[in-house]
Amino acid sequence: MPSHDRSLKRVGRSKSILKLALLVVKGLLLVLLVLSLPRIGFADGSTLSVSYTIGTYQPSLSTLNEILGDSGRGILQDPNYLLPRSRLLPAEARNIVAPEIAGNVNYGLEVEWKAKERISLVGTLSLWTGESQASDTVSLFLRQDFPPRKFSRTANYGLSITQVWFGWKYDLFQDPEQGRFFINIGLIGISIANLTLDAIVRVDANDIDPNLVFTSVSSTEARGVAFTSRLGMGGEYFILSWFSFGVNANYVIGSSSRIKVRRHFRSSFSDTPPPPPETTDLGNVPPVPQNGDLITEANISSQNISDFCDPGDELGGCDRGAGQSLELDLNGFQVNAAFRFYF
Repeated sequence: MPSHDRSLKRVGRSKSILKLALLVVKGLLLVLLVLSLPRIGFADGSTLSVSYTIGTYQPSLSTLNEILGDSGRGILQDPNYLLPRSRLLPAEARNIVAPEIAGNVNYGLEVEWKAKERISLVGTLSLWTGESQASDTVSLFLRQDFPPRKFSRTANYGLSITQVWFGWKYDLFQDPEQGRFFINIGLIGISIANLTLDAIVRVDANDIDPNLVFTSVSSTEARGVAFTSRLGMGGEYFILSWFSFGVNANYVIGSSSRIKVRRHFRSSFSDTPPPPPETTDLGNVPPVPQNGDLITEANISSQNISDFCDPGDELGGCDRGAGQSLELDLNGFQVNAAFRFYF
């Protein structure tokens, strides 16, 4: 892998580590502040509470991150892969290498109802977003009677995950004057993953037509739903009769392998003459993604002006039926600080 690609990955990891370090420092400062406050008794009669949570979540996303880091592997509905092909722009060049989508800040709300002395029923909402971006230059034709020109290309990969759990907490320890320590189990969970893939090509002033300046934006939006669960532990410190501060650590289990296209639009070079026929194999052009299509991925290689996928279609190409379903691995640790209000 070129050193430039390795540096992109290092930058992505460094930013993620910095965000996590800042979050940990803020959390420690908040804990010290809370511990310095005088304790006030906890209201035993409280049965309903709501908490705001903030922390970090690192879903594995192993398959997606492997694809982003490998130019020989691609998502067949990715508008970057679907850029106009030519001998100068094989699949290995269209499939841009991008940094991993790493851990990021996680926000949420939790509603808890105390059913028995040690058992509570819990409903949780969690929101998380991640992103990867990379830039390079690509060779594209503007006119049939002119050779290709190089233009700057930016690829954006965005992922948002909304998770809802219904479960229970069991108090291992509780002192109305101090706090409590509990196990937290999300028995039934639903995760909604929204994946966005963008290709942005900027055509600047050029020697073919100085007035032909525009930005081409192509995008594929997809969504997948998965059943998930989680298991964790947490603690809580009672500050006021109606307020507490706590920390929760959970491990999320689940994956989504049926991610379907919700929208695809292309704003590219349809108003310009097509490239010379010898530069592209018009019989081997991937199909335009349609609403409801599964997001698929494959190992892709170019031979002359044709693409071949593994797994491929009936002829080994990249037409409909090629590739395998993209799996989003949601397994990962989730650590949150919780600010709870009792009613």
